[in-house]
Amino acid sequence: MKTTSAASPQPRRILVPVDFSDHSREALRAALALAQQFGSRLAVVHVTRRNRPDSHVVAEQMGITFDTRRLGRAKLQEFMEGEGIGGIQPTRLVADGVPFDEIVGAAKAWRADLIVIATHGYTGLKHVLLGSTTERVVGHAPCPVLVVRSRAQRGKKAAFSPGRVRSILAPVDFSASSRGAVQYALALAQQYEAQLCLLHVIKPYQADLLVDTTESQRDVRVAAHQSLAKLADATKKAWPHTGRELRRGHPVDTITALAKRTNADLIVMGTHGRSGVTRAILGSVAERVVRHAPCSVLVVR
Repeated sequence: MKTTSAASPQPRRILVPVDFSDHSREALRAALALAQQFGSRLAVVHVTRRNRPDSHVVAEQMGITFDTRRLGRAKLQEFMEGEGIGGIQPTRLVADGVPFDEIVGAAKAWRADLIVIATHGYTGLKHVLLGSTTERVVGHAPCPVLVVRSRAQRGKKAAFSPGRVRSILAPVDFSASSRGAVQYALALAQQYEAQLCLLHVIKPYQADLLVDTTESQRDVRVAAHQSLAKLADATKKAWPHTGRELRRGHPVDTITALAKRTNADLIVMGTHGRSGVTRAILGSVAERVVRHAPCSVLVVR
């Protein structure tokens, strides 16, 4: 594909955050593979946290100071040694602060077309206590974000690899953002000669009525079927290997269940980028899919 728009599947600048974990190493390898494939520039960023360990605080009270950025640069250099760079000369960035703020800031300053980031896949109480830098990046990034699910999380031989994308799932809600994500998914399907499935989920009470009547739900289903068929037919003209699924249920559960059942290699979906009170009340389907998906997820702004 030769598209070069802001939502291009051929990014010119890729940013990959690392925290020196095995998860972020797999994200680095995926970013390297993409940079080699598309001839992209690559930047690797590490954020040292402002909340320093108690040992550092005690040491500073004794007159011993630490240059956290210098230590971060040294660790970053060590982390990247042994990785197959393949002629790519990555830009190394080290920042100090709140990780997701610094990552989003680096993406804006470096004019990144794509962020490739790992997820630790925390759920339940641990997720509530620790939060998720990845989900916050997804919610605030100025560009598409590829969230790489690790080998341990996927239970497969390899994490995301451009050469192994054979099945792509693209959830749609017929909004402008989801239609943009479909175009991105279409370009990727053509690039990798992958099967593409468009999924629309009818939520309970989607008709916005106090009473979920059979008649109102039938109307919603008919309208959704027509919209999905129209979108799928248009997409199929560009890529014959396109299918469609219409389901009813909770969007996050339905998306992740279908991805698991069809053994999808990648989910491509849009995000409305809500913030403030709206995000607090409604949450983000994309962020929750990132948390629970059985495969890597590409979230398109």
